[in-house]
Amino acid sequence: MNEIQRRKKEANYLLWISKIINEDVKNANVRNVTVIDAKLSNDGSNLKIYVLFDKNEKKSLEALNNIKGFVRSELAKYDFNSRKVPELIFKIDEVSKTSLRIEEILKQINSDKKESNE
Repeated sequence: MNEIQRRKKEANYLLWISKIINEDVKNANVRNVTVIDAKLSNDGSNLKIYVLFDKNEKKSLEALNNIKGFVRSELAKYDFNSRKVPELIFKIDEVSKTSLRIEEILKQINSDKKESNE
């Protein structure tokens, strides 16, 4: 699979998985999930899905891993061009968490500067 095909599949998987998780999943522990990115392996057998949770990351990630069979079967309904649906691997997106934290720190620094100038 060439790079363009792989990126198109990743974009499609990203949209489909977001839709499945946010609209079709009824598990109470899987709420307020933001699907950040999807990375397909070169051979198309594995798909890493990077997610972000509002709260209780450990419990939510565990619940998401418990329903990945359901998500994969629903994904098969969307992906007509593929002979097989890749194995799903859910991971917490550490980059987004770090950038949000840096943004909070910068806002705090800016507000401290404004207070000291007044």
